[in-house]
Amino acid sequence: GKERRGEELKERGDARSSLLGSGDRSERIRTYNYPQDRVTDHRCKISEFGVVKLLGGGEDGLVPTFAPHLMNMRREELLERLQDEENEE
Repeated sequence: GKERRGEELKERGDARSSLLGSGDRSERIRTYNYPQDRVTDHRCKISEFGVVKLLGGGEDGLVPTFAPHLMNMRREELLERLQDEENEE
């Protein structure tokens, strides 16, 4: 019904905001450490080496490198939420 639709929209919004963040400037998404040739994505807490390679795009770029980690993180959050909902019933 209408109530369930509202819950789905809220969950989608929550999912979106967990990936997008709050927009607070102090909330870091990535750090580019040139002296140590390292890029860290703070959302999934993963670091990879090769700043120039990562910024070059293609199959070694930022998106293919970090997206699987972010999707796994998101999947785990959803599974936890589902388990919590099952435990409430």
